Amino acid sequence: MNNTEKFISALLESWKSESVSYPFMQARFHKFIKLSCKETLETLFYKVYINHPLLPNINSLRSFLIPQCRYLYNGIASFLPLTWSFPTTADLKSVVSRDVRFVGREILMLTINDLRITQKERNHLFHTLQLISPKAEYYQFEKINIQEIIEQIPALLRKGDLLAELSDFSGIYFTAHELEPLWNSLQNYNFLPEDEAKLEDFFNLSIKHQILATLQNFINRNWYSPHAKIACAVYITLGEIIPWTKHPFIRRLLAVSYQEAKTLKRKQNKESII
Repeated sequence: MNNTEKFISALLESWKSESVSYPFMQARFHKFIKLSCKETLETLFYKVYINHPLLPNINSLRSFLIPQCRYLYNGIASFLPLTWSFPTTADLKSVVSRDVRFVGREILMLTINDLRITQKERNHLFHTLQLISPKAEYYQFEKINIQEIIEQIPALLRKGDLLAELSDFSGIYFTAHELEPLWNSLQNYNFLPEDEAKLEDFFNLSIKHQILATLQNFINRNWYSPHAKIACAVYITLGEIIPWTKHPFIRRLLAVSYQEAKTLKRKQNKESII
């Protein structure tokens, strides 16, 4: 663990405990970003966020960063385009990059609407938002016209949820045990506002990684199928344009997993009676 990583870990502890030292440590954090933006944010996102228990999901990352956006937006704006330099294949860094860009976009949008910034700064932030939007050259699917997919995303996503019902995705169905925190909501076919936090906890980096890897393998194996285009649209938008927990593919994946788990439980109960 390098010094920057140690400092950010201590900063998180101070933030979570609402320590009196937090404002002073926060000021040092802002100074680090000004003086060494790439190293500081790269450490925060690709080392600390992956491992630290106080940042278990994107919601915790948002809670930590959004209140500081007034002091972070310049550093975030310069760092976000660099997140596309990692391969867009479904490795863990790629998954983290999606979360970083999603939170980063929110920080930039909040800042754009801040009356205290100049028009020049506002134009720069709009330019950054354009730079980090999905582009064909960012993706490495052979035999697939990614630009065509990007242009057709709204139409393709109309059937994006149905993709979850294909047997190719049964490997990422969730078990009854895994679904236990969400069982009542799934049973009522309704997610209340308080369930959103449970969903954020549920979709940790490991699960996101598994889902993206499955989509990627499906696209590479079935590039000739119409379903491949739909899978590409889902892959591009997951956690990039549409939040993970609100994506129609994810909601259908949860619903199908619930039905499968309920059927299996019923079958096991019958067998135990016999």
